[in-house]
Order: sequence, then structure tokens, then C-alpha cells
Amino acid sequence: MQGTKDLPVVPGYRILGILGRGGMGCVYLAEHEELHKKYALKHAAGEVEREQLRREAAAMRDLTDRRIPYLVDLRESREATWLVMEYVEGVSLAEELKKSVPLEEEAAIGLLREMAEIVAYLHRQRNVLIHRDLKPENFVRAKDGSLHLLDFGTALSEIALLRKKELCGTPGYAAPEQMHGGIAGTEADVYALGAVFSYMLTGVEPALPPFHPAGAEDCPEAVSADTGRLLTQLIAAAPERRPQDAVRLLERLPVETHRKKPVREMLAQIEERLYQIFMWGLVTAACWLLRQRTAGQAVPQAEFVCGGMCLFGLFWYLLRGCVPGRERFVKNRVWNVIYTEKDGYGL
Repeated sequence: MQGTKDLPVVPGYRILGILGRGGMGCVYLAEHEELHKKYALKHAAGEVEREQLRREAAAMRDLTDRRIPYLVDLRESREATWLVMEYVEGVSLAEELKKSVPLEEEAAIGLLREMAEIVAYLHRQRNVLIHRDLKPENFVRAKDGSLHLLDFGTALSEIALLRKKELCGTPGYAAPEQMHGGIAGTEADVYALGAVFSYMLTGVEPALPPFHPAGAEDCPEAVSADTGRLLTQLIAAAPERRPQDAVRLLERLPVETHRKKPVREMLAQIEERLYQIFMWGLVTAACWLLRQRTAGQAVPQAEFVCGGMCLFGLFWYLLRGCVPGRERFVKNRVWNVIYTEKDGYGL
């Protein structure tokens, strides 16, 4: 996190520091004064930047995938506009790759799949959403191991793109049609994924001169011909030569053999199995005690233990019903935000 001098004042939030700076403004780490929860606050002061921030809020409003930060609030004043979002704590993919490129072929394909799955969610929306600035800096590896996509400042719906042509994106990762001010559809996102894939396979950073992703000929000899052909398709100059969208890209990837699951997911599965074993054991014990009592051979000590197990099982059941239910609400983001009628605090 960057320096904390001259931090702005935002009603209801305590600014803790600067998470990053970009062409459109700053992103701050802040803590809600009432909820004592950390959020990411994006700030814009100029009219062009403020309009882009409103557009970003509109793009994020209906997104409910847990791998995308949920929208909390959009605040306006005479001087500035603030976008309040979920804070995803972790390491950017850029930092992760800087230490490990070039990756092994299997690892690179697995990471490409992770990214494509998030982007495919955007491309499956009823009103197709195009990110237009996919690059390692905009992906974050959270502490639980899951990958998240950030920064929807340049995102536009497919319908809006038909009315708007503009230069945007990061040189080297942005598709040719995007850099020349043409209409950049879902194929532009596929190109950007291909540029990241090229970086993973070759270790050549596309964002450096000559600002073009390395091709299959620059891949190590260990990379298969099929993967080389896939890379060539992804970074093709002509949009029609690329997969139409991230959904089609996923269909072209090799069948996934194994995948490292996030820690939280593995712990949830272990807890589920333990709960099932416990409940089956409880039912078995209860049936045995009932049979003993029917036969006139009551076992008081065992009945006492079984009663305790029943209470523990009830407590466990209630805990499972409350905590995972709340997590599902937060993860699925069926409603991105709830506002209290009194103060309008984003929860």
C-alpha cells in the first residue's frame, strides 16, 4: 500500500491508505466507521473521470459472481464521485507471474482457464459485458487461492459499444482494433487473454516495446504444437480468426485433469463430510439405544452421551444454517447492496 499523506475525507469512512493510482484517479483502502469493515474506494474528480466511474458502477451493478468485487455504494458530491467496492486482499497476478514466468505448459493452461472462466461469466450476461482492459495487474489472487477480476473502468456492454468508439486498454494487451479506435467486441477480451497466455508461456512482457505479445515461435521447445496453435489463434490480428468469446475459448482448452482448489472450498468439503459422518453415527446410536430400551436393557450412561450428541448435532445444524447461508449471500451477491433507510450505509 502506498503513502498516506494528504488523504481525503469521506463521510462514513476512515481512509487507511492508497491501494493504487491510475489514469482515472486513485483507489483507497478505507474502513467503514460503523461496520468496521474494509472497503476499496475509487475516487474521481474531473468530469470525464466521474462519468467513467458512474459507467463502472453501472457495469458492476448486476454482477453476482464471487470472483468479481461486489458494488457497495456510489457517492456523489460537488467536488468528487466515490465508488465503494468490496476489498479483495491478495497478490496481483502481475506480481505472481513476475517471479515465476515462463510457466510450465500445464500451469499456464490452468491459469488461462481460471481467467477465461471469469471473463466467460461477463460474456454470458444477458447484456454482454466486455472488460476491455484485461491484464495481469487487474487479476488478484486472494488469500484463499481464488482468482478475482478487478477494475471495470473501461467495461462496456455490447450494445453500448455499437454507439461508442474510443481508444482504451493497455498497449500490448489491447487488441489491434481496440488500439485503433474501432469497435472492440468480445474478441478483444479473448485477445487480451491470449496476450497474458503468451506472457505466461514465454516470459516476454507484452506491455514493453514493441507492445505485441510473443508468438508460438518464441515459446520454449517443451510447449506442445497444440498449445502453440491455440496461442496463435488467440492473438490473431483479425478478430474473426480468434474464438468468438471466452465461452468458446473454454471449449477449446484441453480437458481439465486436476485443479488446486481454494483452501476455503476444501475446508467446506471436509466439514460437510464430517457432518455427514457425525449424523449417521448419531442415527445409528439412537437406533441401538431404542432397540436396547425395547428389549428392557436400558443403558443410562449411553443415553446421557447420546443426548449430549443430539444437542451438539442441533447446535452444528443451526451453525451450518446461519454461517454458510450468509456466505452464500455474500458470494452470490443476489443483492449487491442493502441500504439502511436511516443513513444509506452500504452493507
